[in-house]
Amino acid sequence: MGGAAVPHPQRSGKGTAEASRAPKRKSSSAPLPDFVPPCLATLADAPPDGPDWIHEIKFDGYRIQARLENGDVVLRTRKGLDWTKRFRSVAKAVAALPAATALIDGEIVVETAAGVSDFAALQAALEAGRESFVYDVFDLLHLDGHDLTTRPLSERKAALAALIAKAPEGTLLRFSDHLAESGAVVHKHACRMGLEGIVSKRSDAPYRSGRGTDWIKSKCSDRQEFVVGGYRLATGASRAVGALAVGTFQGGVLQYVGRIGTGYTEKTARDLFKRLSPLKVDKLPFDRLPADERRKDMVWVKPELVIEAELRGRTGTGLLRHAAFKGLREDKAAHEVVRETPEPVADVEKTMATARKSASKTSRAASPLPARGERNRGTAPETAAPPKLTNPQRVYWQDVDVTKQGLADYYAQVWDWIAPHVVRRPLALLRCPNGVGSECFVQKHSHATFDKSRILTVDDDGEELIAIDSLDGLLALVQAGVLEIHVWGSTIDRVDLNDRLVFDLDPGPDVTWADVVAGAKEVRDRLADLKLESFVKTSGGKGLHIVVPHAGADWTTAKEFSKQIALAMTADSPQKYLAKMTKSARVGKIFVDYLRNGRGATAVAAYSPRARPGAPVSTPVAWSEVTAKLSPARWTVLNLMDRLKRLKADPWAEIGKVKQTLPGL
Repeated sequence: MGGAAVPHPQRSGKGTAEASRAPKRKSSSAPLPDFVPPCLATLADAPPDGPDWIHEIKFDGYRIQARLENGDVVLRTRKGLDWTKRFRSVAKAVAALPAATALIDGEIVVETAAGVSDFAALQAALEAGRESFVYDVFDLLHLDGHDLTTRPLSERKAALAALIAKAPEGTLLRFSDHLAESGAVVHKHACRMGLEGIVSKRSDAPYRSGRGTDWIKSKCSDRQEFVVGGYRLATGASRAVGALAVGTFQGGVLQYVGRIGTGYTEKTARDLFKRLSPLKVDKLPFDRLPADERRKDMVWVKPELVIEAELRGRTGTGLLRHAAFKGLREDKAAHEVVRETPEPVADVEKTMATARKSASKTSRAASPLPARGERNRGTAPETAAPPKLTNPQRVYWQDVDVTKQGLADYYAQVWDWIAPHVVRRPLALLRCPNGVGSECFVQKHSHATFDKSRILTVDDDGEELIAIDSLDGLLALVQAGVLEIHVWGSTIDRVDLNDRLVFDLDPGPDVTWADVVAGAKEVRDRLADLKLESFVKTSGGKGLHIVVPHAGADWTTAKEFSKQIALAMTADSPQKYLAKMTKSARVGKIFVDYLRNGRGATAVAAYSPRARPGAPVSTPVAWSEVTAKLSPARWTVLNLMDRLKRLKADPWAEIGKVKQTLPGL
């Protein structure tokens, strides 16, 4: 790139020469969506390089999607909130575009005198009612009846440039240009210019909702969002904030990360006090608080307000170091704020390459570990074409922006890991066609809407059980709105025989995680005394599952054996365990659920997501990992591949090889 400067958004509001290269091939006619959940970038420690990447400025403003239909404009935030009235001048500029219908993705900013977007200046303009906004646009999802989300980014940007080039003079819309140069060099120049960073994008990628690796962001400084859980009054002031206690969510729990005591103007401090005062609570909103962070002058609040701060790093215990307040993030929901840790760019690119390979072939993603015989048990000849996903942008997990396409991509990546545990086993499926929080139902038998070319049906006494034998079958379940996969303890080849016992440790109220860990180890030790090897996984909820592979036993024998283990634990420690489902008796105790081992009963499959906030995954672990530090909802659809890539050995590598028989058989 030499001495080339990072391009600013076009000052004239016009597109570049790329406008002349707008795509000639149009997508088929399609209705204009009300809203498409945005594509979100993954944070990396450095920008990617290569001929398929382009690099854009990372703006410091509000992500806004503009919907134009016959002169009427709606501006929505990344969560779909209608902010049209806040940015009337921008809406007017969009309405002036020469198009009947359009759906545009971009960011509304306010620029400093140096031409750099500044979030604090944007907030000041909003508070003062100044219409000094600019809409930097970088993607076009729909134009005049044509869905462009399936087209490559290069074509979408060319069409966008052509559209903006026809806007009236003096428009507030600016085409966000890009460079196809070295990512490292572009990033270096961006940081020198005082910009927030850059966003690198695959030029050949379609528009995929949710967080993925088609877009990668590289920051010049460490700025993150945090949830406010408390505040301390400013010294000498009774109605102004002096410091905020903040945290991020992990597994649905707010984890304390520190205090932010700088960066407030007098006006901001007073405004924060007004916003936080009605949210006062007596109970600590954080999971726990370090002893040296406890202060009597801290006021606790409901964890609803989201702020952005810049920090200089973290301590060894993860607390913020020298954090400064930058502004409110009214466009972010508190429950979606998690700690953002940069991924090594090499890992991101590797994950992306694997996913792309899987998607293009609808094949099995390469395992991070050498393939083992048991892993390949599920391999079956591929069908002529991959299952088609309708509405791939439909969001299944709103809080973490996981879409139907995102779930399909997850399964493509973990296929070699999940196959041994779901292939050719009768299934019970939790279907939530509209995502977590909507109406869900359990499907145990075949349904007319299922793709029977990929989903197997097995006759069992006149009833059609459901099974799969390939990745295509798994993806067909995604198409059917399946969010959780539960399996029988048998195969479809011998439905009459149980070959895997499951002990589900389900803690009642007031049971600590340490007690659950102790309970799991007690089950393990009791089985070991009977010469039985066991394996363990997180449930994706609050508990642990202990799994015992064996040569096979009829269902009555299998259930009775597991029942005796549960009853023995209850008899020895009645204050800790119970073997009955009665909820009223479960306070302070762990239900040792052996009922999973009856005919027709199921347990959530290894590597299956759960239909719960955060998209947690039921994850196999080694017994050495089962400690008080293990979080039962630690791994999710979004981060499980990070764990699998780092593993030196599969903790369940031997589960299909163990030769053992239940005592007495």
